[in-house]
Amino acid sequence: MFRSIILCTFLGIVQLLCGMNNQSEQLTKADSLKSKLANAGAIERIDILNELASHYATINFDSSIMFSAQAMQSATVYGYDAGVGIARLNTGNAYYYRMDLKNALLSYLSALKTLEELNPSKKLGELYMQLGNINYYIGRTEKSITFYKLALKSFKAIHDDSQALQVPYAIMFTYLIDNQSDSAEFYGKVFLTECDKLNDQNMRAHGLNVLGWAYSQMLTPESRQKAIDCNYESLEIGKEMSDETLIAVNYLNLGNNYDRCDWAFEGSTVDLVLARSFHEKAFLAAHKAGLHLLMGAISNYLAAIDIEEGKFKQAEVNLQNSKNHLDTVLMAPYAHSSTGPFNSFGKMVDYILAQQHRVYMYERQFKLEMARGKTNKAIEYLHLIYQYSDSIYAQQQARQFELIMAEAEADKTDQKIRALMQENELRKMRLNQSLLIFSTVAGAILLISMALLLFIQHRRNRAEQKSASMEQRLLRAQMNPHFLFNSLASIQNYIINEKSDEASLYLSRFSQLVRNVLDNSAEEFVSLENEVDAIQNYLELQKVRYAGKFDFKLLVDNQIDPEFTYIPPMLAQPFIENSIEHGIKHLETKGYIDIRFLLDDGLIRFEVEDNGVGREKAGIIEHRQNSHHRSLSTSITRERLLAIGQKIKKKIKLEIIDLKNKDGNACGTKVTFRIPCVSNHLKDEKPESG
Repeated sequence: MFRSIILCTFLGIVQLLCGMNNQSEQLTKADSLKSKLANAGAIERIDILNELASHYATINFDSSIMFSAQAMQSATVYGYDAGVGIARLNTGNAYYYRMDLKNALLSYLSALKTLEELNPSKKLGELYMQLGNINYYIGRTEKSITFYKLALKSFKAIHDDSQALQVPYAIMFTYLIDNQSDSAEFYGKVFLTECDKLNDQNMRAHGLNVLGWAYSQMLTPESRQKAIDCNYESLEIGKEMSDETLIAVNYLNLGNNYDRCDWAFEGSTVDLVLARSFHEKAFLAAHKAGLHLLMGAISNYLAAIDIEEGKFKQAEVNLQNSKNHLDTVLMAPYAHSSTGPFNSFGKMVDYILAQQHRVYMYERQFKLEMARGKTNKAIEYLHLIYQYSDSIYAQQQARQFELIMAEAEADKTDQKIRALMQENELRKMRLNQSLLIFSTVAGAILLISMALLLFIQHRRNRAEQKSASMEQRLLRAQMNPHFLFNSLASIQNYIINEKSDEASLYLSRFSQLVRNVLDNSAEEFVSLENEVDAIQNYLELQKVRYAGKFDFKLLVDNQIDPEFTYIPPMLAQPFIENSIEHGIKHLETKGYIDIRFLLDDGLIRFEVEDNGVGREKAGIIEHRQNSHHRSLSTSITRERLLAIGQKIKKKIKLEIIDLKNKDGNACGTKVTFRIPCVSNHLKDEKPESG
């Protein structure tokens, strides 16, 4: 224990000194660039500002944005297109390393329009790589590879083989994360060939490590041996070069080849003692290099071995260490040291791997608690696994949608600018010629028309409001007997079947519901609070009738005060009845009904959504059962909505939507329409209904 404390303290001091040395080097470079600004010419100054923006992109967002803005402003003034394009690229990089991918993409697409019009350059290749990295992150594998190949074309055009080397590495890793091991193997061999041409042993070692990873994923004895050979060769190069990153990742992969974790398969060699030894060596090297991602991953694997060996307390410590290191990466992905040889690509890879290892950590915690016999605690971690996995998926989908919208936005903006410039010129000419004539004639016509329309409309409004109010009361009166008949039939059914308890409970709730219906039917508008109570009572009544068949949820928008907001009564109930009778009733599993009252442009938007069998299947079932039931209340409600729409001079759109799952199968129905409402102080001022 004492030796471990001394070792960790020593490693912490080494890491701190390395970090201070690295920070000192960065400050020296920045100061050197700034000192050149005073005596630089216009174009040279722009290049220096861009170099400063590029330098600060990974370490200081605000400084990078500031220098990019200065470079872009000067480059625009001097007509230096390359300077403008590079400034936009640097702006994108600053957002990229901050994981603000939408703004990064907008800046990159803006830079792309400029740099593609110029000769091939290193910066254009870098831009293609960044666009590939963004698409890689959101899972668009083929599109990312398209951009990587464009980057390769740019680097080859300027004969920059060292920059071109990152392309097969990125493609290899992209296929690897996408579980296309054969394609990853192919590009891994291409990468090694290019490394040999350049006699670059460091890059060869990184390539061997990733190629070994690809072989391990193939899960065969032959590929496993190839993986181990690759890792040992890469490890030897890492030791010769004193590269702690290479040492750490290769020991980690060697350990994984001997434990029961990710790469185990039937017939594979399992040696937990050897695996632990490799993982501990990997952790030591990762600690020296300050690689939080690797330390988090290794702690995960050590915890798995601890659980296998029954060392539960030690497993708990390792899992806590894993959480701490992974949190460091996920909270500031742009600030940590990358495990890969190419920084911009490595940061993105590390962020994705950190998310995956966070899920693995929860899985190990689940196994630990199960091994301890703490089932309730294990279930909590199981929930975390699903919750965090869903969160990653939702985040990726949101980012993908966000980036697609950014692409569309950039394209539309470019088209609109060109179209607007042409339209503005034409409009100016036409407006100047016709403005005086049009204003005079239109003004006269408008005044006369408005006077006539107001007079006619006033008379028509009074007649239609009176007619609509009478029709609405009549329709409401038609609907209530139909609803009461259905409820009485249910009570009769319980009595016939001698279910006295159910009949008593049903009758009690039914009496309360009748009181609500009678009270509400006497009014043209009732408070939303009373309407919600009536719906609540109706649903509770139906839950007694259909015991265990469904659950429901009522939601009222926080912006609505139910006590002081008034709406026409009994509009929601028919559609809720349909959800139960035609959708939920035919379900083999438990159903749900969601009822929502939402504020929408001064109106109340009503929504009822269920997970029933859908209208089509319900129709088929009821046809087989020779059911001739026709929902009179629904047709009456449609007529009421039409009458209300005439009264408020606004068409009320009733939408009945058939919900589908991802396979295109029916998974429920959603009804939505908007209804008028009045506040308390307006209730007494509503139109007369007599």
